[in-house]
Amino acid sequence: MEYENRMEQHYAVSENNVLVHITEAHKSSEDFFCPHCGCRMLKRCGNVRTWHFAHDYRYKNEVNKECSFESYLHAFTKLRFKQWFDNSKSIILYYQQTGVCRFAKNCIWRNNNDACCESNKMAIDIKKYLTHCKIEETVQVDGNIFRADLLWYNPQKQENNILIEIKVTHECSQKKRESGKRIIEFEVHSEEDVENIVANDIIESDSVKYYGFSHNDVINDNMPSQYSLLKFIYYRTRKAFVLSECNCKSYRNRRRNALLEISIDKSHSFGLGDFYSEWQSYPIEPYLYNWGLAFTKSKGYDVRNCTLCKYRNYDFENERQMCKLLPNQPYTTNDAISCSNYVIDEERYCKILNEFVEFSQNNLVDLWFREDR
Repeated sequence: MEYENRMEQHYAVSENNVLVHITEAHKSSEDFFCPHCGCRMLKRCGNVRTWHFAHDYRYKNEVNKECSFESYLHAFTKLRFKQWFDNSKSIILYYQQTGVCRFAKNCIWRNNNDACCESNKMAIDIKKYLTHCKIEETVQVDGNIFRADLLWYNPQKQENNILIEIKVTHECSQKKRESGKRIIEFEVHSEEDVENIVANDIIESDSVKYYGFSHNDVINDNMPSQYSLLKFIYYRTRKAFVLSECNCKSYRNRRRNALLEISIDKSHSFGLGDFYSEWQSYPIEPYLYNWGLAFTKSKGYDVRNCTLCKYRNYDFENERQMCKLLPNQPYTTNDAISCSNYVIDEERYCKILNEFVEFSQNNLVDLWFREDR
């Protein structure tokens, strides 16, 4: 039987206090009563209007006179929800849980608007945790007394209890919402609203509000990294490299033989000022390599690298470094470690170090030193 929009009562309570629909009650010889005021109800099962219950005003009293459809709906919903809880093998509640990167809390690269987290729809079966249901149950919180429309509870684990509030005309009070108790408030305007609720899972929406549910963030190690980084590494062997395959999660993986590591975000604007603005169109890797060498030396390490040698000469035509003493001999910058002719170019070293200092003042830089150097 379809519901009509008019405000008619299609449920009543039997002599045994069981909620019964008119389609079942019309065959019974029992008396039926209003869920709210307790007035005896008449069964209207004609051929014109949808079958429904009506108050038998031969038994009316002052309470019956105040029994509006809203009052009936509120009382009916409480009984229907108890019936739902008692007869259901499972009641699924969905909620949002936030998965965050393991390093998000203390991440130096993260900005306020960065993702570094994602919201996942989670589900729990309430009936696995809550075993009983009471109507109009009193709850005490820090000396305050609250009356719940219904209380879904477990005597053994009261921290899992849920207060059920039914909003027909009045919403849950602010004091109750701020009590810290778990509350689900259902907004209903018709019997059909109630039947839709009990026929489906519980999902937070404009008409279903959660209060006091605090689902802690969980670590999501599958969260993709948000930043691509560059890392300069200086090893015990005095060799130095720039690692380009590095990100905001992996940069913490320190190299076993490294003495010093410098990590920067290669996607940032580097903020070196007008003098260095032309660098924006060039890869930053070689600059980090030079900066790393100069900074490492400034920290007292015995850096020997052709980049800082006074005999270094750059062949712009072929885009390669050359040695003034051995112009036709190919080499790598780490060859200076064993070169007897190595002499540091103090002017170049100071210039590169100043560049790095200026860069560090305008951009995030992660510096790591091995303590047992």
